[in-house]
Amino acid sequence: MNPASVGFQCPKCASPKTSGVREPKTSFGAALTARGGTTTKVLMGVLAGVWVIDLVTRGLATGLLVMSNQAVAAGQFWRLLTGAVVSGSIFGVLVNMLILWMVGRALESELGGWRFVALYFAAGLGGSTLLFVLGPFASGGYGASAAVLGLLAANAIFKYKAKEDVRPDIGLFALLVLYGVLVNYANFGWLMLIGGIVAGAAAGAVLAYAPRQNRATIQVVGLLGVLLVCLLAVVAKLTLL
Repeated sequence: MNPASVGFQCPKCASPKTSGVREPKTSFGAALTARGGTTTKVLMGVLAGVWVIDLVTRGLATGLLVMSNQAVAAGQFWRLLTGAVVSGSIFGVLVNMLILWMVGRALESELGGWRFVALYFAAGLGGSTLLFVLGPFASGGYGASAAVLGLLAANAIFKYKAKEDVRPDIGLFALLVLYGVLVNYANFGWLMLIGGIVAGAAAGAVLAYAPRQNRATIQVVGLLGVLLVCLLAVVAKLTLL
């Protein structure tokens, strides 16, 4: 029993759920919490774990998970999503983990775990889809960078809604894509960057502009819509092969 102003109350009766007190939420519908970043840390661990497995097995994880147009055309559709956990070199892993550490925790605290994960993989799927649709049949790429850029693109949408200046963000995206084109044009990995930015921005708009009433349901439907657009583009491309 818990002491009250008059007598005692049982813990169950005094809990917020039964006393009519609403749990505070962020503007995206996620529960406010003093602790955050758990999902971000898990995702960082996955990126690092894939690289370590590759190091030990001489590329086994990448061989099974990396985005490959030829493999997807052969029916290995999981690569459209799993490519988002493959970073390639140790430099790529460290850069992606650094961005996740700096930006991911703040985004997760606002979005909550499931929205954050959905946003990450929606951006990764967007990158894989654009590579599959527009890239050469023999091309492939590491999708983690596209997914991370998608998080940054969504963050730019959030800033725009808050009436903050997003011109530096747009400039950053343009520079990164231009760098990808100039340095690595031949393998068309830059297409994944563009796809990640576009899909991340679209998913971010879904999360940011969903009305308060039935917000979670609308967000889920909107995110599924982004997924559906990507899958329809892949199916359309498959019919042309």
